Parts: sequence; C-alpha cells; structure tokens
Amino acid sequence: MRTIFILLIIILTIFSCKDSENRTLSKTENPKDSILYKSSDKNYNVIYRSNSRLYLINLKNDTLINVHEEGVAPNSIKLEDFDDDGNNDLRYGFSSNYYYEKVWLYSKKEKSFRVIDSIENPEFAYSKKIENTNLYYSFSPNGCGKNNWISYLFTIKNFKIKPKGFLEYRQCVDDEKGMYFFKILNGKKVLVEKVNLKEADEKDLNQNWKKFMNKIASP
Repeated sequence: MRTIFILLIIILTIFSCKDSENRTLSKTENPKDSILYKSSDKNYNVIYRSNSRLYLINLKNDTLINVHEEGVAPNSIKLEDFDDDGNNDLRYGFSSNYYYEKVWLYSKKEKSFRVIDSIENPEFAYSKKIENTNLYYSFSPNGCGKNNWISYLFTIKNFKIKPKGFLEYRQCVDDEKGMYFFKILNGKKVLVEKVNLKEADEKDLNQNWKKFMNKIASP
C-alpha cells in the first residue's frame, strides 16, 4: 500500500511539471528561446529566456514587463514585497565586477510595475527596508578584498531614491580603521560619528543603522 501511494505521488509530480512547462506562451514570448531562470508567486510568472529577455506575466497571460536584460544572475529573480505595501514587487541582479540589481515596484495607482530610478547603481545593491520606517539601507563591497564596504540610508519617493545617510566601514588602514556614519545634506556627506570596529562588529548592519538613523534621517 505504501509503495502504491509513493508511485501515485511521483506520477502526479511528473504531470504537474509537464503542465507548468506546457503553459500557453504569452504573445511576446518566442518558444525557440529556452528558459534559463524562472520564478512564480500566486499572481505572476517571471521568465528569463536565452535571448536575454525578461518577462513578467500575470495569470491572464498578459505580459506586464518585457525588457532586454543582459547577464541576469542565476537565482537572483525574486517576487517579494520590497516596499512593504502588501504587494509583491520584482527584483533581480546582475553579475559583473560589482553585483547590482533592478527593482520594479508595483504601483497600486497605475496598476503596473515601474523600475526604481538609479537602483541599479552598485552602491544600492542588496537594499532592505528598515521595519516600521520609510527608510532603506544598502550594502556594497568597497575594496581591500571586500573587507571595506559602504552602505547608503535612503528613502524612495515617486520611484526615485533620495539618499539620507552614508556608512563607510574601513578595516585595512590602521589610522583610518572604524565605521563612519555620515549625514547627507545637499548632496554633501557630513560626519556624524565614528565607531570603533569592535563595537561595530557586535551588531549587524540593520542594527547599526537603527542605532544611528535618528541622528541622520527621520523615519
């Protein structure tokens, strides 16, 4: 009986996979271009094909995004609620000398997706939202075998990034070692505080920004 049950599960799994592979293509997809990566949630399918085109398709088989994206990184395509508004957004990265990303936010007003301006700058890679605030922070290696790194604190308004603060972590030059927090005023960085590395390493990046964000930007 147990053997029969296992066989039934295997058969159902095979048919389920075939159904997924044989779904009706949207009008903009070319069946000759093989699928390299894909991701799905309950509302959307994201497909990256061998012709370097990335598609976001809804359950009605409408193509919402159709863009040429050279070099999308494996396993980087995600449907997630980036801005914590209750709707999934599209996020994916690129492999190069520095990792960088694109994020398409879902607009409730427009009922469509729009990419965040300048988010593809490597300085804004790996961005995350600080809970219960309108602030985000990034993480980007900055030389010295990736032992030095930087982070921006910023807001997003009308799909545009507005930098509020800057963090620089240095551990390669003895007389400059430390974690430096800056406030950004009129495009210029103003030093707020320097923290020694021992104290800095006791907290993760999220915790360090939470400690200093009120000195730099209002949530």
